[in-house]
Amino acid sequence: MHSKALVSRFLIVVGMVGLIAAFWPVEQAFSASAASKSRTVHKKSVKKKVVKQRQLKKAKPRSRTLQAKAAYCVNLANHQTVLARNADKPMPVASLTKLVTALVTLDRMRLDEKIAVPDHIKTIPKSVVGLKAGDTLSVCDLLHGLLIGSGNDCAETLACAYPGGRKSFIGAMNRKVRDLGMTNTVFYTPSGLDRKICHADKDGAKTEDVDSNVSTAREMAKIAAVAFSNKTIRSISLKRYYVLAGAKEAAGYRVRNTNKLLKDNLPLMGGKTGFTARAGHCLATTFMPGRNIFLIVVLGSPDHFGDTRLLYRKALKESSATRHSDSAPTQKVIARQDG
Repeated sequence: MHSKALVSRFLIVVGMVGLIAAFWPVEQAFSASAASKSRTVHKKSVKKKVVKQRQLKKAKPRSRTLQAKAAYCVNLANHQTVLARNADKPMPVASLTKLVTALVTLDRMRLDEKIAVPDHIKTIPKSVVGLKAGDTLSVCDLLHGLLIGSGNDCAETLACAYPGGRKSFIGAMNRKVRDLGMTNTVFYTPSGLDRKICHADKDGAKTEDVDSNVSTAREMAKIAAVAFSNKTIRSISLKRYYVLAGAKEAAGYRVRNTNKLLKDNLPLMGGKTGFTARAGHCLATTFMPGRNIFLIVVLGSPDHFGDTRLLYRKALKESSATRHSDSAPTQKVIARQDG
């Protein structure tokens, strides 16, 4: 009996070992799968946290104060000034220059005219569309690259194709603004980039003179009013994307609008951005809510879109208050912050 009991126990042990051996791979696979799922969940959790942190960094709180060094907001419907800060102080205007570049181009060139890209185009600093030397594009497409992508290479190509060349084009730009009554606006380049001239003294030491295209917020508003009243300029400036067709570039040149206000649900009727290290961020925009026409220019701003949104809200509020006030004079200056 004792021997039979030992044999029975031995068989039970062997059976248990067999069961363990049979289920061990399954258990290991289950553990590995569970660990893998745990790692995946952890990775997704970490990724979500990183994305959320990035979104929080990008999402700037709405500013309640104007940050631009100079600004001007006017209601063109009744000529009321909504706000003026350093509105008559000459300041660099960067690529807001391109509004005048477009006006001068349209004065002398046909939209269907074909223009060759000059050889020196690869030396033009950003921002650029990426035009290739020797390619041929229409004036219409170059204006799209100029106003949507703010392409400095498009500005240079148009200027070089002007009758008399680049120098004559810049002369025409300055005559244009003089004819419009501007006295504090001066252009040295067709793109808005600074003009740099290197000098060497008798000892061989090199110095560099830098000239920036300058205007005032008030004069830039008048220029923008003329530019956005032009149907071609206005319609181009409101496009989010465009592909310039080049004769040698099969895929063309794709550009994306630099004006982020196009993503907002606002009655935007025209806009142009600008930036250089000297000028800071600049923006000229026109809005048409109802019967009002608000033209807003901000210069030297750390947040040109935020400042423009703030001024637009202020203009809406002030126009509403004026409309409901029986005693408001027609030419009243609503708000002024000069200095």
